[in-house]
Amino acid sequence: MTAIEIIQHIIDNELTNKIIDNLGCHDFKEYSTEYRCGMPESTNKTNIAIKKDTLKTKIFQSDSKIIRGNIFTLIMTIKDISFVDANKYLHKLFGLVYNYKNKKQSKEESKIDPLEIFKKVKRKRNKININDIEIFDSTIIEEYEPVLYIDWFKEGIVEFTRKKFNIGYSYKHKRIIIPIRYWSGEEDDYIGIIGRTTVKNYDLFDIPKYYPLKQYPKGINLYGLQENYKTIQEAGYVCVYESEKGVLKRHSRLDGTGVAVGSHNLSDEQVKILIGINCDIVIAYDKDIPLKHIRSECSRFYGIRNIFYIYDKHDLLKEKESPTDANNKIFNYLLKYKIKYDEKEHKEYLKEIANDKKKR
Repeated sequence: MTAIEIIQHIIDNELTNKIIDNLGCHDFKEYSTEYRCGMPESTNKTNIAIKKDTLKTKIFQSDSKIIRGNIFTLIMTIKDISFVDANKYLHKLFGLVYNYKNKKQSKEESKIDPLEIFKKVKRKRNKININDIEIFDSTIIEEYEPVLYIDWFKEGIVEFTRKKFNIGYSYKHKRIIIPIRYWSGEEDDYIGIIGRTTVKNYDLFDIPKYYPLKQYPKGINLYGLQENYKTIQEAGYVCVYESEKGVLKRHSRLDGTGVAVGSHNLSDEQVKILIGINCDIVIAYDKDIPLKHIRSECSRFYGIRNIFYIYDKHDLLKEKESPTDANNKIFNYLLKYKIKYDEKEHKEYLKEIANDKKKR
């Protein structure tokens, strides 16, 4: 089960008490809208609050700080484990099978398949089934050098971010290597690799800026969600960027609330994942994306989740810049004054659509 599915499984089967008991928490009490209990080795009987309908969680600490998140955050905090290990823990606790089909090693990919071109055509024609996605282990990145490209360092991406996201370099392809982890898989579950060229004036030589060294369907994943899941839950919101690089830049500035679409068009599966995170959503696309398109993306969450978007009305960004290209002062200003996609915004969007139809 994915994280979204297992949370629903817990809610539907009223399994929260079993988790609390297994974690060593005490004085479990059920109220009309939430569960309350005490942290292990704490005399406070109510310093954990869990919403019954969403499993959103608050942990009240002795220093008056509050850790916000969901049931995964609670498990990760008490057991000091990763998001992936928390998912495994829940599977084991409930007797569920934790496995991912079609996991392959990179060596298998070196085999030439004469029918591959026809298989690609077939895949494009059919709707993607998540269960059919090939998942690879860490051997997929072993041929690349674990180094940070100097230009990215100059742009503010630092070594601890490179390590966390396993960024590397290919001397053979002259590309920065961006491995794509599957958001709900194990820590070393990869579904693809993106290569970013380091050739100067690449456009003059018809060299693509970004190229998939290991092809994968972008629409089934959100880059950075596995790495940033806990931070997103604690913050209570997720920032949605276009590029993987944006996630890395913000992480290097100690902001782990970002994920990347890999384009500026959310797929149905990505929308489903974002809704399942159960946090506020902030669309933070590049400056050159039309407002109508941003509103179109926001409309897919309207009435389901609190949805906001960043709009640079004061021209703090350059023409094609992403908010992630800005320094912390500008980014935080844009985030602070983000626009809520509410009833008024939705009416404006519908009005734009109606006007477009009249012009045709």
